[in-house]
Amino acid sequence: MHKLLCLILVIGLIAGCSPAPVSDELVVAIPTDPDNFHPHQSVAAATAEIAYNIYEGLVKAAPDGSIIPALAAEWDISPDGLKYTFTLREGAKFHNGREVTADDAVYCLSRLANPEISPKSRDYTSVQTIEAKGNQVIITLTKPDAVFLALLTEFGASIYPREAEEQLSTKPIGTGPFVLTAWEPNNSLTLDKFEQYWNPQLPKLEKVTLKIIPEPTTMVNSLLTGHVDLVPRLEPDYLHQVEDQPDLQIIDSPMNLVQLMAINNSVPPFDDIRVRQALNYAVNRQEIIQGAGWGKGTAIGSNLTPAMGPWYIDLTDMYPYNPEKAKELLTEAGYPQGFSATLHLPAPYPLHRNAGEIIADQLEAVGIKLKLEVIEWGTWLEQVNANRDYELTVVGFTGRLDPHTMLNR
Repeated sequence: MHKLLCLILVIGLIAGCSPAPVSDELVVAIPTDPDNFHPHQSVAAATAEIAYNIYEGLVKAAPDGSIIPALAAEWDISPDGLKYTFTLREGAKFHNGREVTADDAVYCLSRLANPEISPKSRDYTSVQTIEAKGNQVIITLTKPDAVFLALLTEFGASIYPREAEEQLSTKPIGTGPFVLTAWEPNNSLTLDKFEQYWNPQLPKLEKVTLKIIPEPTTMVNSLLTGHVDLVPRLEPDYLHQVEDQPDLQIIDSPMNLVQLMAINNSVPPFDDIRVRQALNYAVNRQEIIQGAGWGKGTAIGSNLTPAMGPWYIDLTDMYPYNPEKAKELLTEAGYPQGFSATLHLPAPYPLHRNAGEIIADQLEAVGIKLKLEVIEWGTWLEQVNANRDYELTVVGFTGRLDPHTMLNR
């Protein structure tokens, strides 16, 4: 278990070429390799962003957050909310050329919901049975689950051919509009148009190349020199280098992303609520936004963002910046001189590192000395995310369709 501390709603900066002659190829810069393309094993949000172009589930999320058909052309929910009946789309094919069947969906979703197999099964505990009946997939729940349909839009609920099970981590086979045709680790990935995609109007592009460029400076230089067409998340530090370029366009808009410092409250001294409260009072969120994000963000007091609508409660002022109050709480907890701790920062993410450095300075002012330990993303996923072997860490939480799935992490 971990408690959430410093929360920032980050503004997304997307930089790319301005309108020009239409091309059927796109080159995108990304900071790191996917962790694993198996839907039941991957835990990295950056992987899901790529995988949604390769895989599909029974349903998917529309840009406005509504749930729309994907491999299921339609569905019906029983009045008691316990039975979901999905009718498959006719003619949908996997990238290996085989048609999708209801048995494929039963296999994938049954495996997803099995706690002995899938680490993502905790989201699907309400599932009682999954059955195929002709071209229909029938899922029966043990109790009504208001978020169940939203859960079926997740990457983990993708449908793939059973015979491809052993190869999916590096050679994914789905039904999406693009096929992964090449992957050179630490270099690039190539996605080609799937000519047999069930929607003949999509995709609009013939090819997408994802270039792995860990260093932000190199990423921006690649954009400026025309070696890449798009940088999905432009670090604010580099905004001034591209904003006056006539051939580049910057899209500046809010993201449903929370930047936070997580506290492992199962280890001392963070198992004492007074220590956790002290950290909240000692952190100046606005200073972090200005220093690490060039002012592109909003301080919030929750691990849900305002984009979650009625589920968002504004707690921004619950812990105002008050270092003296932080010192009082530390003294009450038995740490009048403070203490030392380690803050893990995943690489290659400059925003996390920059935020961590500012937090370290702020906490030192109340007697808490932080050792900053930068670790590679793969190590962070295993050590911090999976094994909970950490004291403090800075990371970003990507948005989900439903608040339950954001909180259940």
